[in-house]
Amino acid sequence: MIEKCYYIKSGSINPYYNLALEDYLFHNIPANSLVFFLCQNQNTVMIGRNQNAYKECHLQAMEIDHCYLARRSSGGGAVYQDIGNLNFSFMMYLDSYDIEKQTQTVVNALRSLNIPAYISGRNDIEVDGFKVSGNAYLTEKEHCLHHGTLMWNVDKEKMEKYLNVSDRKIQAKGFDSISSRTANITDFDSSISLNQLQQALLQAVANSYGPLYELNIAGNLDDIIEHYHSYKYIYNTIGKFTVIVHDYYSFGELQMYVDVENNTITHIDMFTDAVDLEIEDRLHKMFDGMHVDDNTFKTRLFTLFDKDMHADIAKMYLAIKKYLAY
Repeated sequence: MIEKCYYIKSGSINPYYNLALEDYLFHNIPANSLVFFLCQNQNTVMIGRNQNAYKECHLQAMEIDHCYLARRSSGGGAVYQDIGNLNFSFMMYLDSYDIEKQTQTVVNALRSLNIPAYISGRNDIEVDGFKVSGNAYLTEKEHCLHHGTLMWNVDKEKMEKYLNVSDRKIQAKGFDSISSRTANITDFDSSISLNQLQQALLQAVANSYGPLYELNIAGNLDDIIEHYHSYKYIYNTIGKFTVIVHDYYSFGELQMYVDVENNTITHIDMFTDAVDLEIEDRLHKMFDGMHVDDNTFKTRLFTLFDKDMHADIAKMYLAIKKYLAY
């Protein structure tokens, strides 16, 4: 139960610092409290925890333009962020966590500025059919994180330049490009300032959860910053592989790099934009060490997955099996 609400606004536009600060706050939520965090990142491509950096963005263009590459702790897809984007985070304990209420709070903030926003799908906020906010989630034991973006006045040319979004994914949503799928809040009302947007968010959170108190932190972030800034964490280098499976499923895009010896799967690297982080863990349990034959597959399938996932898993298995037949 939430008894007290805190907020903190980062004074940095460095993505590694902001990821570290969010991480610290997430693991140190005061008892019976909500922590609401706001930050901005300068010229950054932010990929989901289980994504392949080499597939999701144009690294050479980013290097030339000194664009940061960062990996967050939650799932979901890659996004471009600059100081025209406002990032928000809700952090609380599981007994108070309500994704619909949290998302509606952000919608209420936009509506208070006369922006007719609404919730779309599982993790987007839209205005007139255009995405203005994407959201992602993380739960560790009793600690819960819901964070998202608000496109206030993002440079959409850079978004197109740096993000490598597949044509199939874009066309599935009925758009020609990622920039035509998204919109800035200033596209609907150019008079709205970033400060107004921030104040509207803080007021909406206070309306939903109670008065907000500014939070100060005393912890040292150096080791956490180093983690988020490390090459190993950001690039998550792919090991050896025999089979590549790359396709689209009910939960999102998946790339699997599978090493097979004597018809037994010995190693898998997976990258996905799935919002549900448990999917990767469950797929590892499904395929790691599995002998590629129908009986073993069926036994694991019915043990690990409900019927609504069977078609997706069968599609992956058949792709591996077909490759090994050649």
